[in-house]
Amino acid sequence: MATPLSQLTTAALMTALTVISGYIILPIGPVPITMQTCIVLISGAVLGGRWGALSQLVYLGMGLIGLPVFAGGRGGVGIVLSPTFGYIIGFIFAALITGRYLERYSDRSVRRITTAMLLGQVAIWSCGLLYLTLYFNIIIDKSTSWYSILTIGWLPFLPFDAVKIALAVSVTLSVYRYVRPPRSEPNQ
Repeated sequence: MATPLSQLTTAALMTALTVISGYIILPIGPVPITMQTCIVLISGAVLGGRWGALSQLVYLGMGLIGLPVFAGGRGGVGIVLSPTFGYIIGFIFAALITGRYLERYSDRSVRRITTAMLLGQVAIWSCGLLYLTLYFNIIIDKSTSWYSILTIGWLPFLPFDAVKIALAVSVTLSVYRYVRPPRSEPNQ
């Protein structure tokens, strides 16, 4: 079992890596492609659900208080009214789901880790697409169909997300060689 100090240190590292990876941007529309989702999935796999989600919650909190941590160095509460906010909320759920899934199994095979990360990625997509729909149809009052939302906020990301998931699985397997994967505690 990892010590609370080592978990806290690793969570802080994952928060920092999430910030740094937000500066690796491919601007393709209202929602840019970044390397953040790769780090988010790794945080859940390496830290477990609770600590992985906490690392992403800290990331969100830092940005909301104005630190320039969001993609491209943005920060502040104005992000809530941007098309990217749903994806950022999805980071918390992705780390939680990825970690919780892996905590349930002693088998840490490529297949198991990939499944966990796909589930986490679905959480990011789901939160992102739901919020993107809200953003277009309510916040900026521009009637937008689901087809358009999928074309803007999902389809362009698929090939990049597949590569990021493969990279995240590879990094996670490497990390598991040096640290014990998190396990679910009986009282959690």
